[in-house]
Amino acid sequence: MARLASLRIKVNGAPLGQTGTLYVSNHVSYLDIPVLAVLTDAAFVAKDDVKDWPLFGLCAKLYRTLFIRRDAREALGQRAEMAARLATGDSLMLFPEGTSSDGIHVLPFKSALFAVADAAPGADQPRVQPVSIAYTRYADGRPLERGLRALYAWYGDMTLLPHLISVFGLRGAMVEVTFHAPVQARDFANRKALAAHCHDKVSTGVTRAHWRRVYDIPMDYGKLVEFRP
Repeated sequence: MARLASLRIKVNGAPLGQTGTLYVSNHVSYLDIPVLAVLTDAAFVAKDDVKDWPLFGLCAKLYRTLFIRRDAREALGQRAEMAARLATGDSLMLFPEGTSSDGIHVLPFKSALFAVADAAPGADQPRVQPVSIAYTRYADGRPLERGLRALYAWYGDMTLLPHLISVFGLRGAMVEVTFHAPVQARDFANRKALAAHCHDKVSTGVTRAHWRRVYDIPMDYGKLVEFRP
């Protein structure tokens, strides 16, 4: 998928790599899934209707995605299933905005699913690692103008298939992914404080990525993941 979309991935920091890690990322596009799958071994947490999407539904199933319904009556059971997956060693990738955004701003994080970071008494708490993702440049390194950034972001009432065809017809983009320092729930007063901390880190990473783009500052850190046709 990353090759078809002509993506190059610039990585700042590194995924924790421990089993049972909860990664927390902003969400810009369906392209986030192959990008983050390249960099981590995490399964995804996604809304239930994703499994029926063309192509990406199959990808989601291959990556052992945990599908959840937006139904308060099922929230307790869904959190229990996530906690069980983490306890057995699965790492999970959570998009706590609950939807995708325009890629410039990070929407408020929903704190309910952060409850899975509180392990049962006597158990080790999972590590929580915030992750920022930003589509900032053409694949050749030139800054990506605002209009074309919107072509990579998928949000609102956009239709999947026409958007996907459009993306495959573009010249490709540089995706900047930043892995921030991991934390644990015990470091915070409650799950809302943990969610606020993760939101702050993720927002800062996205803002810095776009700031570098605006001022055309070369990205000379981290590693570069490339996909050749």
